[in-house]
Amino acid sequence: MMRWRTPLIVVLNLFLVLPLAWALHIAMFGRLRPASVSKVAPMLSAEERRSLMTYERPCGGAKECQPPLACFVNGRTMWVYCTDSKCMTDQQCTEEMACRTVKTLGNGPAIRHCTLVGGQKEGDTCFEMPPSRDTACERELLCQGSRCGRPCRLDEPASCPEGFFCQEGLNGPSCVPTCEGRACPEGQECVRLDEGVSICAQVYGQNCQRTPCPDGQKCVVENPYNHPREVWGTCLIYCDEANPASCPEGFVCDIGACRKSCDPAVPNVCGPHYKCYRYSEKYAWTCDPDM
Repeated sequence: MMRWRTPLIVVLNLFLVLPLAWALHIAMFGRLRPASVSKVAPMLSAEERRSLMTYERPCGGAKECQPPLACFVNGRTMWVYCTDSKCMTDQQCTEEMACRTVKTLGNGPAIRHCTLVGGQKEGDTCFEMPPSRDTACERELLCQGSRCGRPCRLDEPASCPEGFFCQEGLNGPSCVPTCEGRACPEGQECVRLDEGVSICAQVYGQNCQRTPCPDGQKCVVENPYNHPREVWGTCLIYCDEANPASCPEGFVCDIGACRKSCDPAVPNVCGPHYKCYRYSEKYAWTCDPDM
């Protein structure tokens, strides 16, 4: 059977090819399954896979995949497609990989997939589905909340080192960083990230965790992989790209949110720590965090 896939540049706003666009998209809409997923897609036989018309077809959400398939964002191949689990144990993966439970799009099940093992140590940033070894945890560590952590026991707080706490994740409980109740270095403050993680970081843009966003806006805090101790805060307004009037004057609807429009020929038009940027020629020039 011919395998049909489609690059994420078409389906999901240029994920990995343009990682900032995807990071903002995920932060705004939370389209990936949350950390506590009770259902995991099975590993089907070759005959069962052939019987499903949507198997390895492109998808933009769980509804586009026949059960028990899930809509999976593959960070290594830069494709998004309907699939089942590809492993259940490490023995079904090559030596440089480990079998992990990973999130999928929409409300579909999670899947088990062979993921790269790398050199990221405890507390280092990581990707759940790492595209390369330098974004992957060491074999004995688990990636939860974009941070590598050792497995732990929920009923034993001491199973995590100082500055971490034990939290349930897709692959069992692991130690994730916390700065709650702790003093941060000068110029940094304790910032809450996804999945219970909190870190000491320098905040750029709108510090919307300290000063709440106006009604109708959502506080989005981005902690890019290559800036582990820096975050960008933004109050975002959701919008409908089919209705340009859904954004205030001076803003454009871009990747589902109203963003300040800008002219790249004007120096410092976006202010400190922001840049005038567009993801491709089909997008407008807007002010984005200078990550």
